[in-house]
Amino acid sequence: MNTTLSPVLPADSVRPLARRRVLFGGWAAALAAAAAGARAEPPEIAADVDPSSLLNRLVARTSFGFTDIERQRVAQLGYEGYLEYQLNHTAINDSALEATLSGLMTLSMNPTTLFPLQPSMISNELTDATIRRAAFSNRQLYQRMVEFWTDHFNIDINVGECRYVKTVDDRTVVRAHALGSFRTLLDASAHSPAMLHYLDNDTSTVTRPNENYARELLELHTMGTDGGYTQADVEQVARCFTGWGMQSRAAGLNAGLFRYNPNAHNTTQKVIFDNTPQRRVIPARSAAAGIQDGLDVLDALLTHPSTARFIAKKLTRWFIGEDAPQSLINSVAATFSATNGDIKAMIRTALAPNALASATPKLKRPFHIFMSGLRSLPTLVSSTSTLRSLLDAAGHRPFYWGPPDGYPDTTVYWSGFLVSRWNFGASLMFVSNGGNPGISGVMVDVSTFLDGLDTVDEMMTRIAEALYGGEMPTAERARIAQYLSVSSGSQTRQRDAIGLTIGSPSFQWY
Repeated sequence: MNTTLSPVLPADSVRPLARRRVLFGGWAAALAAAAAGARAEPPEIAADVDPSSLLNRLVARTSFGFTDIERQRVAQLGYEGYLEYQLNHTAINDSALEATLSGLMTLSMNPTTLFPLQPSMISNELTDATIRRAAFSNRQLYQRMVEFWTDHFNIDINVGECRYVKTVDDRTVVRAHALGSFRTLLDASAHSPAMLHYLDNDTSTVTRPNENYARELLELHTMGTDGGYTQADVEQVARCFTGWGMQSRAAGLNAGLFRYNPNAHNTTQKVIFDNTPQRRVIPARSAAAGIQDGLDVLDALLTHPSTARFIAKKLTRWFIGEDAPQSLINSVAATFSATNGDIKAMIRTALAPNALASATPKLKRPFHIFMSGLRSLPTLVSSTSTLRSLLDAAGHRPFYWGPPDGYPDTTVYWSGFLVSRWNFGASLMFVSNGGNPGISGVMVDVSTFLDGLDTVDEMMTRIAEALYGGEMPTAERARIAQYLSVSSGSQTRQRDAIGLTIGSPSFQWY
């Protein structure tokens, strides 16, 4: 993926980008150091985190950005209450968001009605819905976990029939089980036509077993690269899943659905994890009963200690950071084992107050920072077409990652994508002399946002509350206040100041 990006600012809005470099020039050097292998210095956090700051941190780690309502809710419910509120996502009213998705017809379609459509329409509607859900859903922790599992069980929507059926996988696999149990999520993924097609398992037969799905099932979905499996295990698991795949378009009403083809299945005995305490014998079975072989493999993987460790490490780092302590990872792994992979229980363990209080900031990935800006401001989105293009330019459009490992969740990888971050805030807040927004289809109502505020300090307080939960670093606040003070009554100046805030160093972290 190319990390040398061209600016996407409107022609007459380059001035904020130039000022951003003057204001925050040291940030580029810090992230360049991260890209070179050194750790970029994040904003400092006091050792003794005060209660209100801890609540802010909880909102930041479980959402795509602050809103006034979420800050009020966490203050009212407290740490445990707010976490439980977000974990009980089905009880949260999201009808306003769902109304905005009602025109995206492909989201609820089955494969037979999707196949005649243009693939671009399907992928655009799925990305449109993903943007709107991340930015405006009240079920923020749920949306963050959808993002997590989408990367974990990655499927490139541009591969073959995935162009049509990935949207079904999003609905019936990831979104259906994002806050359920890893056991049911893994089972759903293993039966996903999109996954089996993406990893070539629908071509796997008794005479020519394909190892792609088997390898990624072990390496990426369950045990991890250091989980202790061998090439022999990959070969045996591949034989267990022969015959699993997707119904072809010729299957009529069953086209695009899961299918088990007994005529393609290897009926012999298989042994996985041989010469280890986890050794499992999958007995010889008739072709008709052979689907049980794959189910036995899933059961063996779910109970393997490497799976508990791998999922715990990845989930803990998602919430706490790359430097999450091993003791906390071990606790989350123990919760996985004790609860058969209950996702909510693992999140409760990972987000224990003392764990989050000692967590260091994480760098927002491009999708996250874009959604943070949209979410924290009074933003009206009538079209996501240009937003999708900006996410493409930033290298982080949902469902467009080619390899099966999903978009990286590391500072080193994303620290090279600077221009797209800077440009986003400036483009979001830009309005031409003719009233056209810098991002077509997206408009921020600055008049409403700063209504009744007359002084620079009042405006900066409002900006800090909306985008930082009130914890904007003093130095950055002073620099932007200085810029705003030149003409604080000018809406253009106000927009520039908000755009600069979105592009400021500390807003890149959460």
